[in-house]
Amino acid sequence: MQPALQLALLLAILLPATKVAASVCARFNIPPIIGELMVGVLLGPGAVNLMHLRVFGGGQATGALMLLAQVGAMVLMFIAGVETDIDRMREASVTAFLVALSGVIWPFLLGAGVAHLFGLSWRTACFLGGALTATSVSISARTLMDAGRMASKEATVILGAAVIDDVMGLFVLAFLAASITTEKGTSFGVASEVSAWLQGKIPFAANHPLLVQMTMISICVALFFVVGYSLAKKWLDPLVHLLRKLTATEAVPSCVLALVLVYAVSAEWLGSVAAITGAYLIGYVFAGSQFKADIERSFYAIGHGLLIPLFFVSIGLTSDYRALGGHWLLLGVILFVAIIGKLFGCGLAALGSGMDRVRSFRVGCGMISRGEVGLIVTAMATTTGIFAESEIAVMVAVVLLTTLITPLALRGAFHLQSPQDIEEGLLESDLGSVPVAGHASFSPPESRAAGSPPNGTNSSMLTPGQSNLLAFGTNDRARETK
Repeated sequence: MQPALQLALLLAILLPATKVAASVCARFNIPPIIGELMVGVLLGPGAVNLMHLRVFGGGQATGALMLLAQVGAMVLMFIAGVETDIDRMREASVTAFLVALSGVIWPFLLGAGVAHLFGLSWRTACFLGGALTATSVSISARTLMDAGRMASKEATVILGAAVIDDVMGLFVLAFLAASITTEKGTSFGVASEVSAWLQGKIPFAANHPLLVQMTMISICVALFFVVGYSLAKKWLDPLVHLLRKLTATEAVPSCVLALVLVYAVSAEWLGSVAAITGAYLIGYVFAGSQFKADIERSFYAIGHGLLIPLFFVSIGLTSDYRALGGHWLLLGVILFVAIIGKLFGCGLAALGSGMDRVRSFRVGCGMISRGEVGLIVTAMATTTGIFAESEIAVMVAVVLLTTLITPLALRGAFHLQSPQDIEEGLLESDLGSVPVAGHASFSPPESRAAGSPPNGTNSSMLTPGQSNLLAFGTNDRARETK
């Protein structure tokens, strides 16, 4: 079968399956993301092994599907950026930094220490700890979207901290990369290329490669965020205004998608951070744009209708649990460390920053999931022979399991009543914004008619109390009212 037909068949199988599974989960009040992930697990190597069936022989369609899935991650992060409450993000900036810092230190130390106790060498243990540092911001973002909590203070802290610890995870990755011998010319980005050039020209740089590499990464990260944000802030609205004059069908969404991809590429090439961070940055600028509502509406269709489900189902399709035989204890301990390191590390940092226990618990739950950076560290350890098949299987399983646990834990945490939620609700009631009667009871989307936002209302622009009352439990059908 031709690769194009193979890809068409894959999409014809996966897209309806993900939507049916998501709908079934939503009917039983389970986060829809669980359904999309479980479709990947059932069709992955551990069960059906869809990608290796004879009809998909050759692997070209499989590779194309994975590329679409990565683009889906970028689109997901762009949408998360667009839905960010800018005012709350600024208020939570210090808290987000402290949460991110604590969420990197504790998983790394606990992961490396426990792995060494199981007999692994310190080098292998450090790689395993490094794979536990960075949060998968895309998983948390999708869960917050499905729960209708993108406008909450916890959401801004979680997303801000996840983006920051992605940068911190890069420093951990650079440290680990400097400890092994890598081939010249395989690196990508300004920081690595300039570092290699300096080490070849300057004796001091050659004798201190880690110092040079970390310095260049710091410069490039700062340069990308400053230049990228400044340019987008100044030229974004004028650019969209010009694009709206084009007569071609859907010209604005197409060109904005191109801009998202440019920022994603620039994030890795210039900023030395993950591509999804660049997509989130341009989405964050769009959050303050006058064209926010139009852009958000356009990307919901292409994102949630095609690309984003492919990203989540791809996680399960690439997982193989057969290598876990005889290593279940190691998996259980590393999974426990992965959860506790983020739950208590990030939660305690949030608690120390002024949040109450319930909100701090929500932040900890939102930071549990691992993703791209963890898999990158795992891939590096695999190619250099540091990880054996058992460690590879353990890390892939931890990434998947934390991805499955996070939506359940985060959704459950938002069912808990926070004293600060009540105080904010009472304050807003005094100001006449929204009554607090029934603040402890939330009606499902199907029965929420009179209390739903009117057409065209953006949930991220509501007050915190309105967001808690109107946006809880939002699903795909409720979002169509925007």
